[in-house]
Amino acid sequence: MAGPEAPRRAALYMRLSKDDEGVGESASIATQREILRRFAAREEIPIAEEFVDDGYSGTSFERPAFRRMLAAIEAEEIDCVLVKDLSRLGRNSARTTELLEEVFPRHRVRFLSVSDGFDSRALSNGMALAAPFMLVLHEAYARDISQKIRSSLRAKMERGDFIGPFAPYGYRKDPENRNHLLPDEEAAEIVRSIFRMAADGCRPSDIARTLNARQIPTPAAYRRLHSAKAGPEPDGRREWTSSMLCKLLRNPVYRGQTTQGKTTKLSFKSRETLSNRREDWITVEGTHTPLVSDALFEQVRRRTAARRCSPGRGFRNLFSGLAFCADCGRAMTIAPSRKKSRIYDLCCGTYKARGAGACSNHFIGYDTLCRIVQAELRTLLPMTGAERAQLFAMYRRDALARAAAERGTRERRLREEEARLRELELLIRRAFELSALGGASTASCAQLLAGFETERAGLERSVRWLRKALAPDSPAEDEGAFLARLDDLLRVDELSADLLHRLIDRIEVEQGHYETGPDGKRTKRQTIRIVYRFDRGR
Repeated sequence: MAGPEAPRRAALYMRLSKDDEGVGESASIATQREILRRFAAREEIPIAEEFVDDGYSGTSFERPAFRRMLAAIEAEEIDCVLVKDLSRLGRNSARTTELLEEVFPRHRVRFLSVSDGFDSRALSNGMALAAPFMLVLHEAYARDISQKIRSSLRAKMERGDFIGPFAPYGYRKDPENRNHLLPDEEAAEIVRSIFRMAADGCRPSDIARTLNARQIPTPAAYRRLHSAKAGPEPDGRREWTSSMLCKLLRNPVYRGQTTQGKTTKLSFKSRETLSNRREDWITVEGTHTPLVSDALFEQVRRRTAARRCSPGRGFRNLFSGLAFCADCGRAMTIAPSRKKSRIYDLCCGTYKARGAGACSNHFIGYDTLCRIVQAELRTLLPMTGAERAQLFAMYRRDALARAAAERGTRERRLREEEARLRELELLIRRAFELSALGGASTASCAQLLAGFETERAGLERSVRWLRKALAPDSPAEDEGAFLARLDDLLRVDELSADLLHRLIDRIEVEQGHYETGPDGKRTKRQTIRIVYRFDRGR
């Protein structure tokens, strides 16, 4: 391979999707390294660096070593990449094709797949036809493996096997069966004491203060102390909080029950997860030793449910995304009111999550804030013509920005789907050519073609809808219609989210304090600052 075309700075790339059970690199990585080094020595290719992703799926390209290799390629530190086979580079056919046909050629990088006999600078007609076909087969293999793993995990969940990466606080994994939980007596005793305090009437915030005063490590901190794989401690988990305690007290794992399957992955190519409906969760009783009795768990559950005052059906917090604590800046959140005269309060989100040590409560009645804001908004009715024109200009600007953002998203999606359609057309043609040349069995080609046709039909429907959605927009609302509708909204007796978000940028709530008047009555004083989305000159 010596000569003007010979690479000068080659990289060996090795990947394995699952760790072996031993310590250090897996044998498969060692095997890949040996094959690549022998090939490089035989072909007199100088090795500049090795990149290893051990334990990373080929369906994702967010792999640390792979990202470092791309950075080295972009910095022109590497002019050749060697892999054992194409599946080591990736199992996402679209992304791998982009690397082979766009990224590597753009940076003048030679790509060699040893086992496949693939050399990007010396492609035969047969290999040029077969390579895309092999990439699709690698992706199909990853899809099949993903489905088998998902079925296997579901079978384990239905048996009651615990499949989480870490045991719940108060438990440890059985050394003889990693899918079985055993009590971790040190943490289990803390769990029992939490349930006893809750049964005695202590509120979660009181329990949190007690645990923090005793310097009891939080579940995240405890796991970090006892497991090298736990990773860094998440922000905000250094202290016990009431929300943390509420979650623990509602977890049925402490009564010996395993509930799993609460989420599912969007796709084998994506890490994004979707929440499953509660009726689709998988629950198995009696899977491990309970830390508390059923009677104690139910007693605590009833007490917690009685204290909770979740917003009723149909309730919507109109101040969501608008009301903020004036001191810490965190959003104000709904909380059950302690006063009989009202149902809900708004309180500082930091206080609710972490207690008085982090921020004060900033309590204000939800209905009280509604009355204050409504009274303020009604002063807008006699707005001057200049103020109304400014408000419409802001509305128009925001409406145009939203429309442009939505149009940009649709245009990007349309480009991606049209590109995939073109790619499918090429794959279908190459599959026919490969079959005609005898490079693949008729049955394999038929199976792949059926999948391609199904995907193509779905993409064609989506492309038709996107093109229709990107047709010229209807005329925007004119100033007269907008201001007439605004006057109608301002005159109604109830606030609406539409009105609030049109006019208000944010509402800042300060901590209230009580003053005693000459008559001995205590009056609460609290400053509410409304920041409008237009300049009122005040």
